[in-house]
Amino acid sequence: MIDVTKKLWGGRFKKGMHPALQCFSYSLKTDKELFESEVLVNEAWAKMLARTGIITEKESRAIRKGLAAVAKMLEGQDLSLYADRYEDIHTLMQSELEKKVGAVAKKLHTGRSRNDLVVTSTRIYLRGKVLVIQYEIQRLQKALMTAARRAHDLIVPGMTHLRKAQPVLLAHHLLAYVEMLEEDRLRLCDLMKRVNVMPMGAAALAGSALPIDQKFLAKELGFEKIAANSMAAVSDRGFLAEFLADLSILWMHLSRLAEDFILWNSEAFGYVELDDSFATGSSLMPQKKNPDVFELVRGRSGVVFGHLQAMLTIQKGLALSYNRDLQEDKPGVFDAIHKTTIALEVLSLTVDSLKWNKKNILDSLEDDTLFATDILEYLVRKKVPFSESHAIVGKAVRYAADSGKKLREFSLNDWKKFSARIGAEVFDLFDAAASVKGKKTIGSTHPDQVEKQLKRWERCL
Repeated sequence: MIDVTKKLWGGRFKKGMHPALQCFSYSLKTDKELFESEVLVNEAWAKMLARTGIITEKESRAIRKGLAAVAKMLEGQDLSLYADRYEDIHTLMQSELEKKVGAVAKKLHTGRSRNDLVVTSTRIYLRGKVLVIQYEIQRLQKALMTAARRAHDLIVPGMTHLRKAQPVLLAHHLLAYVEMLEEDRLRLCDLMKRVNVMPMGAAALAGSALPIDQKFLAKELGFEKIAANSMAAVSDRGFLAEFLADLSILWMHLSRLAEDFILWNSEAFGYVELDDSFATGSSLMPQKKNPDVFELVRGRSGVVFGHLQAMLTIQKGLALSYNRDLQEDKPGVFDAIHKTTIALEVLSLTVDSLKWNKKNILDSLEDDTLFATDILEYLVRKKVPFSESHAIVGKAVRYAADSGKKLREFSLNDWKKFSARIGAEVFDLFDAAASVKGKKTIGSTHPDQVEKQLKRWERCL
């Protein structure tokens, strides 16, 4: 049996904790991530206790000195090594503090509960990690923007249903992901309004009868607001669910980006060559050069989606207020953060290192059905009704497929069979550069519009 007398809750118990329950319930291997946040909260709490007269200034200084010593001792250590002695990061900090400063350390936990302590530490931790993720998002945006700039006037077949549709500037395609990533970054910015709310003072669920100075704590810890309801403060993890939802949307975009590069790297496309340092080979097939970076991103997106589902499921049936189920709120969050930060970093480096295969990209434009929409719009400008124009071009494409001819190989007489309005200028439409330059709408693939996008991002990033 485990001695419970040294635990934060041991006074009520006669028996020690069974080793099986200890193994089942202890969380230090997970919540060691909160170490730095825990130190910050403890320091602020010790200051507040003295400020309100709950403890003396001398006692506060002793506690804070001890906390500094504990933090220095534990910094850089693998805190998992303490998991057989301490059930969580809070117990570890408290116990080690008592070793440093003696009985005065017992006053640190005055007026608070692990319920409000853990969620406060979690919010501080998340606050910092969101900033890191936002930085890494912008880093990937810069890499994509640079790749777009390097692509210059390269034109690729834009696709729908994974079939060639219309010519677009490659830069336009890449900048689409820059736009998606910006929305992801802004979602995280908005999330911070709900993360940066301080639960301290909520105690276990009902608040405290002691003169806890929450305004001082909020200022010390950098919180914008104080939780308006103590029960919600300790028991709701909606902000974590929202965070994982935001990350899931981000990963959805990363997975789509990865899929594009997997396709472009395949022999069927051959648009892009990966640098050797960001590819792997086969243990059997010596010729292989595989896009593992992108495949891992695509695969790990599913793991992050799973963490969101787990977070929602953990909370869905919990009566107010705190329940131990909430111990399981952190593993998925921590894992999602680690996966996200490293994925963004590696994607940035990979995109920075890749090379475009201009010949294969140029060859991909030989399919002249890419210009079917250009012919349709040409007919509309000739005052042919849209639906009629659509039918005319559709019949021409059908005839080309049946006859084995390309559209550009038609004679003018061939074209006249489909519409008398078609003139010799139709042959000028089979030009990818002319196609993209013909677009007139804001946000289109017109070179001027793409240049505006590039310049805007160069100013912003």
